[in-house]
Amino acid sequence: MAQVHFSSAQRRLTGGVAQVEVEAETVRELLGKLENMFPGIRAHLDETSATAVAIDGDIIPDAIYEPVPPDAEVHFITPLAGG
Repeated sequence: MAQVHFSSAQRRLTGGVAQVEVEAETVRELLGKLENMFPGIRAHLDETSATAVAIDGDIIPDAIYEPVPPDAEVHFITPLAGG
């Protein structure tokens, strides 16, 4: 199963859970399963992290159909703003 890691900001939607294991073929399926576990998280991730997902350290923009290997580490990257 893939290990999904949540940032400290994302943990407010997971009840403080920092990491879960999820079996999914694609990022799209992974998001659906996370939504079942933590209602409301998909909308947050779509809104703030849709720009990129890191799978095993590779940052992938527009990763919705990207395959998720069974032993992958997945991070949702929150865009940074600044100036």
